[in-house]
Amino acid sequence: MEHRISHRNMDELLKGLEDDYVKAVRGNEATSVEAFVEQFLYDSWDYNDQNIDTIKTVMSRYSQGEIYETTFSGAFNEMVDHVQDKLKELDSDKEYPVIQDGQGASIIIAFVDGLVIQYFTGCCTADQLRESVPQHKKILLQALRTEK
Repeated sequence: MEHRISHRNMDELLKGLEDDYVKAVRGNEATSVEAFVEQFLYDSWDYNDQNIDTIKTVMSRYSQGEIYETTFSGAFNEMVDHVQDKLKELDSDKEYPVIQDGQGASIIIAFVDGLVIQYFTGCCTADQLRESVPQHKKILLQALRTEK
């Protein structure tokens, strides 16, 4: 794990979000990159739909300076590291250059976060996001296969 931060005195809501995230990644029992990405998408839409108020509160605290930038980015980076480690473990045949280059998790999470913002602003519903998982999975898998 590349990024580690102290969790002492961390905002409790942010800590809870981080713990939930790590638990979901570890609990994703997929045995392939394809299955992991699909489950990650479904888990993301379900979790964000159920916890949007907590997420809004954490983002508000961060934007108002109540959560330090280093704490927030550190927690985020740790979450990304967990996803990257899982992806690398599942890509033992090295079929996905972007995973092998260390950017797989960043690509997936950037994609998901962009859609979460659209959900947050009312551009789409969680049900619409769930219905789009098959297409989104194909898009992400193609992205992960991109060579330098």
